[in-house]
Amino acid sequence: MFTSLRYPTKQQGIVWLRRRRNEPSSEIAKSMKVSRPYITKAQRIAEERITTLIRHTASVSRINLRRMSPTYGIGVGHCPSYNSDAYITFSPNFGLNVWYDHMGDCESCEEKSNCEQVLRNLAEEWEVEVPNGVQPTLLAKTLFDTILRNLKWN
Repeated sequence: MFTSLRYPTKQQGIVWLRRRRNEPSSEIAKSMKVSRPYITKAQRIAEERITTLIRHTASVSRINLRRMSPTYGIGVGHCPSYNSDAYITFSPNFGLNVWYDHMGDCESCEEKSNCEQVLRNLAEEWEVEVPNGVQPTLLAKTLFDTILRNLKWN
């Protein structure tokens, strides 16, 4: 089904992230010293690869996708195995991550600092203000609720 899984190249990731922030193609092309058609092609290829990566991740994680946006690098679905909503995110800095909507005991989890770092960086990429001093599960809930509201998906 997924014969070739490739992440966007570093340049494609940069173009994709800047276009996601609505930066004009002409400005990106000028700052990168490339043509506007190059920017358009890089964004198209990045979005195709992100689509494939999100679909593959959903498939292997047994997540039934409800919505997906390769433009924003996010997929939202439900995981029947955990009876939980799930979020698949793509970031040029962290690659793909799967987040399950749950209330966990973050204090006793070995992954707490990693989760918090990734969530805070995602919040920065999405330009979302998130509170300090809260558990990663609450941080994720705040972040994804805001993202879904911004995308008008809720």
